[in-house]
Amino acid sequence: MFPSTNIVALLWWSAYTAAAIWLHRTVPGVDLLAPGIVLSLQEDGGRRTVWLGLAWMLIIEGTGNLPFGYGLAWYGVLVALFLLGRSVFEARSLVFMALLGLALGALHPVITHSLASLAELTVDGRRLLLEGALQAAFFPIVWVIADKCYPRMLRQDVKHL
Repeated sequence: MFPSTNIVALLWWSAYTAAAIWLHRTVPGVDLLAPGIVLSLQEDGGRRTVWLGLAWMLIIEGTGNLPFGYGLAWYGVLVALFLLGRSVFEARSLVFMALLGLALGALHPVITHSLASLAELTVDGRRLLLEGALQAAFFPIVWVIADKCYPRMLRQDVKHL
């Protein structure tokens, strides 16, 4: 039998995933799952983040038309930036999240263009830059909303009364 916190976590992450995928239809080209990876790293650490990352990489890889590797590079760089950056910034700081958003916004056109050229696909550079700017803007906003909605009983930094 699962402890109640595991059930709550499963339900919360499932709802987050569904909401992010649904919102992705509204804002194409922006990964709304990426703030969830950071939130999971902040709250849970390793194992749950690995499972979420694998599931979300499969979703990203399966829904796109780029060769395999975008999700792996995207989330790999995100985790590396987070782990390096938390030694310099407070891990839950809005400034740090904004900087991560800017880094991802700059990274999106680079990874997309690189993989598209490997597959001999043509991409609109202006659209990639717009998607990168949107990624940079949406990342900290989605992180703040997810952080505020994250169930209190799952938080590692909050003691239960």
